Amino acid sequence: RSPNVVGFVVNGAVLPRASGASDLPMVGSGRSTVVPFLSPPSLEMCFTLPNRGKVVGMGIPKGVTLIVGGGYHGKSTLLQALQVGVYNHVPGDGRELVALHSTAVKVRSEDGRSIGCVDISTFISNLPQALNSSQFTSMDASGSTSQAANIVEALEAGSKVLLLDEDTCATNFMIRDARMQKLVSRDKEPITPFLHRVRELYSLHGVSTILVMGGCGDYFDVADTVLMMDHFSAKDVTAEAKAIASSHPSDCAIPPAPTPVAFALFRPRLPMPEQALPVLSGKFSAKTVGTILFGDGHELDLRFVEQLVEKGQTTALAHCIVFLCHLWKGNGVSQRLSLPQSLQLLEDELDHGEEGRGLDALSMPQQASRLPLSRPVPGHNCLGTFSRPRRTEIAAALNRFRLLRFVIG
Repeated sequence: RSPNVVGFVVNGAVLPRASGASDLPMVGSGRSTVVPFLSPPSLEMCFTLPNRGKVVGMGIPKGVTLIVGGGYHGKSTLLQALQVGVYNHVPGDGRELVALHSTAVKVRSEDGRSIGCVDISTFISNLPQALNSSQFTSMDASGSTSQAANIVEALEAGSKVLLLDEDTCATNFMIRDARMQKLVSRDKEPITPFLHRVRELYSLHGVSTILVMGGCGDYFDVADTVLMMDHFSAKDVTAEAKAIASSHPSDCAIPPAPTPVAFALFRPRLPMPEQALPVLSGKFSAKTVGTILFGDGHELDLRFVEQLVEKGQTTALAHCIVFLCHLWKGNGVSQRLSLPQSLQLLEDELDHGEEGRGLDALSMPQQASRLPLSRPVPGHNCLGTFSRPRRTEIAAALNRFRLLRFVIG
């Protein structure tokens, strides 16, 4: 909870996993050795835990942090460890004391996802055929529009830290080099690259970014901290990166910072559940961590919501959708809540609730219009199969549910 950092990696942490299909820590064998994490001296911080004593490791400062380095040197491994640092870990995991701001969201491109009335005009505007990017709606989004929507939706849900890996980002959303700018003029390109917005995300909105970037040095200009992974060892190379940026100026001109009014990231959206309610009255279940099936074939694809880690969370998300749709139906159109208001009401019920109902509230969706709920009557069927999802994952599931419509409030 340090006011100046958004993440922490303890010295000695084992970040690599045994394989891409295993969450167990890697164990060295033969020529393969596991390199325990060690903080660069300039980023080292120390604090005392009540049941652990003195803890030393790397603090990741607020602002814009780049993770750079060669291929297979540990960049994505560090980011993957951080993205699950929003959860506690069991002893022996190797990442027990890897922690990240509780609202952090991993953002990526997501071709084909649905988008409902999201204001992506900060990143994308002047679309062909007079498409309205301030209320952008699509049943088959592109890489760039999906990534823009993912960022705006994360911030709408309250995220203060964004995680991005260039390997899973839309290239044209991240950068446009000087040659491409000359060939495709600004008036013909609707996308404002993330490079031109990441600085203002922090300076105007206090949103930090941790970005794996191994192929574009233009981000040196906007970074506060540059961390290099070299043979799985972390080095603070901020001074070197800034010197390179100074001696080799970029041709990718960054436009003047927009005003806070112009840099509006979202407007309140009102969920419209009428089309979804008939389907939600039937059977539904979480088939995998990344898939929910409603009715006879309405599939909710959450595979790219990368911070879901357990099927119980996905089960709870299915019930959250049903619960909130009943809440919106009960309130009627004239008293409809915005998505942030709805998320807050649901979180209040899960956190506190009258007499501490907690996750059991999700097993009584028909009573959602009478919040706060009372404790279930004796004999009520409380499922006991839920794991608590974060507010940001609840929002992600609602935003990807194709039968749920949104309008600007």
